[in-house]
Amino acid sequence: MSKESTTTLNADNWSYNEFLAFLMIYGAEMNQHLTQGELDFIKTRTGIQDIGKIKEKVDSMSDAEGIELIDSYKCKYLSTEESKSKAKSDLDELLKTPGNHTQFEKVVVHLMERLIK
Repeated sequence: MSKESTTTLNADNWSYNEFLAFLMIYGAEMNQHLTQGELDFIKTRTGIQDIGKIKEKVDSMSDAEGIELIDSYKCKYLSTEESKSKAKSDLDELLKTPGNHTQFEKVVVHLMERLIK
């Protein structure tokens, strides 16, 4: 077992905020560039102080594993239109963080919204 996998957060019993942080980091990293502004925004929005462990989890997973994890938590935390709408709004807020956001980043947010639909 590698050192990274021993320090990575166990995703078996995440809170909603940990799941939201995962969604936001996963989406932001799809273009391989998570800015400090985005990371600070995610930390503030979710209240997760050790955001590095969530980022490690994202970095340690394949896309298939990430989508599977999203799917499993979608049933638990995004079962109503209201909860889905809130998560979509939080994802949209990533595009309002400081810095220039590319068209690709906008597409990624849209893809993440479709994943949680």
